[in-house]
Amino acid sequence: MKSKKSAISNSGPLILYSLVIPIEVTVEIVDTGKEKGYADAVQVENAIKSGWIKVTTVQLTSEFYEFSEAAGPDTDLAEAKVIYYAYKNDITALLDDDAARVFARRSGVEVRGSLGVLIEGLIEGRLSYEEAVSGLNKLSEIMYLSAGYKTALSEIEKEREKLKEI
Repeated sequence: MKSKKSAISNSGPLILYSLVIPIEVTVEIVDTGKEKGYADAVQVENAIKSGWIKVTTVQLTSEFYEFSEAAGPDTDLAEAKVIYYAYKNDITALLDDDAARVFARRSGVEVRGSLGVLIEGLIEGRLSYEEAVSGLNKLSEIMYLSAGYKTALSEIEKEREKLKEI
């Protein structure tokens, strides 16, 4: 049996996979989402209430805050806190934004995006082929995937073929 992995998430991957999130991500998903009438906002709020998602307060050190500011304006406060929490707890950060992913890697943080988590879930048997394709299609509805969609679908198909061989 594989050991359970921990991760911290920003809003994009959280729509499919929920773990530990900073308060700022809760505001992005639940508060702003409910204002805009997004059904996922209520689902995430219910997951928080049931304890499936843990909300945590993350206090950036002044040095890390300055480092995140120097990384560029494309990494917002919620992403910086996700990265810092992952760094301090030696866990994976779930991020889809390219600038945040670059910043996380420069900070020594392991990063996974939604597409990678889908493929990893299929490989590890945590998702069926149908669930992986469904997750990929849901992602394509909420975020721009460009060539990533075709690449991920190709990887999912390869894993399906491997499973048929077993």
